[in-house]
Parts: sequence; C-alpha cells; structure tokens
Amino acid sequence: MSQAPTMQYPYAPPPPQNGPLTSQKSFVVTWVLSYLLGGLGVDRFYLGKIGTGVLKLLTLGGFGIWALVDIILVLTGNQKDKHGLPLAGYDQHKKLAWIITAVLLVLGMVSGGIAAATSAAVVASVPAGPAAAEPEEAEPAPAAEEDEPAAEAEEEAAPAPAPEPAVPAEYASAMVKADMYANMMSMSRAMLYEQLTSEYGEKFSAEAAQYAVDNVVADWNANALEKARVYQNEMAMSPDAIRDQLTSEYGERFTAEEAEYAIANLNG
Repeated sequence: MSQAPTMQYPYAPPPPQNGPLTSQKSFVVTWVLSYLLGGLGVDRFYLGKIGTGVLKLLTLGGFGIWALVDIILVLTGNQKDKHGLPLAGYDQHKKLAWIITAVLLVLGMVSGGIAAATSAAVVASVPAGPAAAEPEEAEPAPAAEEDEPAAEAEEEAAPAPAPEPAVPAEYASAMVKADMYANMMSMSRAMLYEQLTSEYGEKFSAEAAQYAVDNVVADWNANALEKARVYQNEMAMSPDAIRDQLTSEYGERFTAEEAEYAIANLNG
C-alpha cells in the first residue's frame, strides 16, 4: 500500500508563547507618575487612557480620592494599560515600590507634625509681613502740673500695652507649608501659590499665600532643573517637550527663563 503524501506548508507554524503577554508600559514609571503627578492625570496619559486622564486632570485627581485609588491599583498590580495588559516589571519591582511608598507616607506624617510644632518658632523668626503695622512711637506725655502729683503717679503705674505679634499666625503657617512644597517637592512659584490657596489644597487666604511665596527661601531655577531631570530620566522626553511641560499652564508653570535654565543645565 502506498503512503499518502504529506502536506507541505509554505511557512513554519508560529512558536508557542511563553507566559502571558505584558504591556510595553513600565510599572516603575507608572508608579512614580501616579505618586508625584497623579492629581494631574499624568499616569493615565502615560498608559494611553486619554479620556480618563483628561477627566482626572479636570477634577484634580477626583478631589484626591481617584489619585489615591490609582496608586493602590498600581501597587497591587491591578492597573493595566489601554489594551488591558499588565505592566512590565511589576513582579521585579513591586516590593521596592511598596517600601518606598510606605517610607514617603511616614515622612509626610512626620513633617506635618514638625510643621505644627514649629509654627510658633516661625512667628518670631520670619520678617514682618505687609499687613503687620509697625508700632508707633509713644508720644512723650505732657509735663504734669505741680498741683496734680496723684494723677502723675497713676500714669507711671499703668502697665504698658502688650505688643502685637509681628506676623499673623496664618502667615506663619503658610510659610511652613511653602517651604515644604518649594524645597521638598520642587514646585514652581505659580504652582506653590495655587497649592496654598486651592480649595482642594491648603486653603490659605490669598494674602497669606502671597506673603509665603514672596518670603520663602527657594531656588526656582534649581526646582525647574529637578523637574526637568524627572521628565528626561523617567519619561524619556525631548528637550523641547520638557520645556513645554515646564512652562505649560497645565504643567509645572515655571517661567520661560527658569525653563531655559533647566534645559541649558539638564546634562550638566
């Protein structure tokens, strides 16, 4: 009996895939963006979820709740890209991400306690604010008549009025918060003012926030450079894209001069 001829395929069958598919989006980048810029929806823009990213931006991270939920989703491995694929590198870096997040939360609570404890010290150390009135010099009392010694004795015995504090308490508290945001989170002057006055931020008055922005000791050029390095190292942005992000009304809101300084010193 003759053997039946075998069918010849014009191409080789595809090799079997090893393990489930994973996204090209990095777990580490998504986690950093969710923690630092989650309130602006940058993490969802990175994952390709443009619609929910815009909604998250307009609601300032769902009034903070959405941003917190997204951080939890990323850390637990439940955040997916726009195709529904798990993020690359989750198994390798999830433990480190959990540890760093916990440390940052603890540091935030500690800094809040320190800020509350040092508010009284700041009241005495910061320069006088624009709304604080300088004490007027007391006019010399007219010479007492020789026939009124009792009235003169009473005036000398009267206690002097207590001097008013040089800086209102709200101004001092705003100064403490401004120092934390400017020197720990590298905010721009405009973003700092918005954070201090925002209904979803610190809720200081416009006068107290402006006083804090004008008097906080911060290097705005250095802050712009720090933000630029994050965009270059974590998001692989081009210099032009970094410049736009630094100066954008919906980005970091640095001045053009500060952004130029950052770009010029990015590789320094």
